Amino acid sequence: MAVQQDPHLSPRRIRVLRAQNLMRIEWQDDSVSELSLTWLRSNCPCASCRAERGESGVEVDPLALSSGPMPSDRVAAVELVGGYAVRLTWDDGHDTGIYAFSWLWEHRTREDGTDAD
Repeated sequence: MAVQQDPHLSPRRIRVLRAQNLMRIEWQDDSVSELSLTWLRSNCPCASCRAERGESGVEVDPLALSSGPMPSDRVAAVELVGGYAVRLTWDDGHDTGIYAFSWLWEHRTREDGTDAD
């Protein structure tokens, strides 16, 4: 049995607006949201980034965490993953974060910068 995905959770178009440091998503329900690339990188959903933020349930040695420069928030590539997510490859080579459309929908903001909900 196929799982039905909520149609408004499917982007019609995804664009990275580098000059504005934004990812713009046009959803099937005609709404538009914009997410900061800096915020997306800071909230990367991959296991290693979640562990660094202490969100993985795995105890992390704070001395082992990187104290180097902030990770890049410049997107080198965007790739659709199945019909449920997008992978962002950052210009420093980090590419293990897969951003589910449902997660992007939950964290969306309107074009005017206000929260959608």
